[in-house]
Amino acid sequence: MGGGQGASPRCRRRAGAWAATKNFGTNVEALGTELLLVKAMLEQAAHKELRGPAMEMLLQKLQESAQNAEDLLDELDYFRIHDQLHGTCDAAHKHGKGCVRNLAFNARHTAKVVGKLVNGCAWQCAKRRQRSHNNSSSTPNANQDISGCVPKLSKLLPCSSSPHPHVGDDDRGNELEFNRVDFSQRMKDIVDKLQPMRNEVNKILQSCGARIVLDIAQHRPTTTPQSAEPKLYGRDRAMTSIIHDITKGQYCDKGLTVLPVVGPGGMGKTTLIQHIYNNQQVHNHFPVRIWICVSFSFNLDKVLEQIKRDTLPVEGENGCSTTQELIEHRLRHKRFLLVLDDIWQFTDVDDWKKLLLILGKSQEKGSMILVTTRQKEIADQVKKAEEPKELNGLELGEFRKLFLVYVFDAEQYPRDKLHLLGTGDEIIGKLKGSPLAAKTVGRLLSKDLSLPHWRRVLRSKEWAKQTGDNGIMPALKLSYDFLPFHLQQCFSYSALFPEDYRFRSYELISLWIGLDILILGQNQTLEDIGLRNLKELVIHGFFREEENYGGMYYVMHDLLHELALKVAAHDCFSLRLPSVGSVEIQPTTHHLSISTEDLGEYHAVFGEKLKSDLEELKTGFKVRDLQTLMLFGKVDEGFVKIFGDFFGEANALRVLRLPSLVCPVESMLHNFSGLVHLRCLWLGTWNRDMHLPPNISKFYSLRS
Repeated sequence: MGGGQGASPRCRRRAGAWAATKNFGTNVEALGTELLLVKAMLEQAAHKELRGPAMEMLLQKLQESAQNAEDLLDELDYFRIHDQLHGTCDAAHKHGKGCVRNLAFNARHTAKVVGKLVNGCAWQCAKRRQRSHNNSSSTPNANQDISGCVPKLSKLLPCSSSPHPHVGDDDRGNELEFNRVDFSQRMKDIVDKLQPMRNEVNKILQSCGARIVLDIAQHRPTTTPQSAEPKLYGRDRAMTSIIHDITKGQYCDKGLTVLPVVGPGGMGKTTLIQHIYNNQQVHNHFPVRIWICVSFSFNLDKVLEQIKRDTLPVEGENGCSTTQELIEHRLRHKRFLLVLDDIWQFTDVDDWKKLLLILGKSQEKGSMILVTTRQKEIADQVKKAEEPKELNGLELGEFRKLFLVYVFDAEQYPRDKLHLLGTGDEIIGKLKGSPLAAKTVGRLLSKDLSLPHWRRVLRSKEWAKQTGDNGIMPALKLSYDFLPFHLQQCFSYSALFPEDYRFRSYELISLWIGLDILILGQNQTLEDIGLRNLKELVIHGFFREEENYGGMYYVMHDLLHELALKVAAHDCFSLRLPSVGSVEIQPTTHHLSISTEDLGEYHAVFGEKLKSDLEELKTGFKVRDLQTLMLFGKVDEGFVKIFGDFFGEANALRVLRLPSLVCPVESMLHNFSGLVHLRCLWLGTWNRDMHLPPNISKFYSLRS
């Protein structure tokens, strides 16, 4: 075929295309093997004590190349499914009907590519006219196949009569043709890039010390851990004092009172208020109790809507024309307790004053608002007269009991574990009296009740990052580091959900399935494995279970959400609109979530600013590499075009969550029909008028 220096460019193209086609199966196997080796190395790296940003960057590059390999193999699977459905074998290793057919098969694909490179030829046009004139059968016999494509085996003719897959039979503008030569060459290029990088990273990893990771299967706790938080330790005095003051004491005869509870993250503010809220004496004293998790920013309209939802209708309210009037009417003759948990900031301080004005019209004495916050400034803003209740670390004796409950399900060391006492007390000293740190580190220690394991935890380098009297993030990161690799992955992707999100199990499991990070076992479904992983994360203290409104929810502490964002920062990004200008996105981002909860209503000036901010954000990463896009909150039609322009190149999506879209999905993703990798599609159930494109049946990889 003439591949030497004297050969023409066209001959060299033919030779390269023929080699790529002939070695297609070999390249598929080589890429699959290389991908497994890289994944094994990344798992190994997760168990090493890595040092320095350079190593982190190397691992990120390796992971990005591995994701490119996975994309290519995933696309190949798509075309192989298409082959099965249409009786073709374009993406097969070989033709499947013998050596002669295989030779013609390779020649046909080679010729097609070379023909495109030289802009076709008269022979190809004549052949198309002949096929159109004869209107021959779509399944030629072997002789026709060979003679039509290879009149002489010494030449490669630019001809192909086989059908090429496309996404929709009625969607000619979005054809996805399979280019066998291009696929083969791309696979070879990725392998050539991955192998030397993997070898160099492997050399460095050999010199890194091992970080022992627990085998959960061998270290299951002998008793079932409590699904709820244990009894309140170290806060009895604070709880008794507040309950007395709001039911019998100083606040009973006053008008509306605001009592802030302030303290660092992980100190048990929410747990304390939960115990107060559910106390029977409090329940009897307040006919109306309302719990609202405020989280990121205080939004008056949302707070009023939730108060409206959580209060019962009363006689005469039909005349109320606004939500404000309705609330005033319902609470006029009711003593109420309102909890506003976890306030971070006020976007408009006047909104707080408006809320107090509305609720202060109640004619009953003794109504209360309990506020929890990390910010002393917020506590000072919301208080009317009462000084905030401050929570810091638990007193050592009570904290020790709590810690041991998480380790042994008892308040003291068992007799056969007294040899752990000294090391345990040293670890306790590093936890800063934080109940959250006691939970995560205590659960970590409970998995392996051996002195060597406890000493490994004590000697971890994470403790060196501890700053300040209340710095417990190193303790949480330590617990994460000791998780098995598959649980680390499951936990880190939870960063894509908003803070204080109340998860249903299927939401997390669908995400994990869509990202293909669950390892399928014998006689198990992916859903079974996902639920097992979620239960393990509950046992380790990364989620807690809550039963509410007749269903089971999973909740993550805001510090653990912060940890998830930290460990997934190179790959995941969570954006809360409209705060775009102040954020910086990593070039390696493949998973993006956007919350529109605070976006407000569309107007032209705001829309232009948002469009400009998003375009600037777009310069920081490649939208076409996005594998996950999750949208939380409703989107006005005015914003849809802005998002549609922003995500115009997002063709590699595996997970798509658009639960509250008020328009056809194609308005948000113009190339929706081209998402051949899509595994998880979530468009919500509330929008019954939504019509899916007819070619959704071509989404061969869709699982949920």
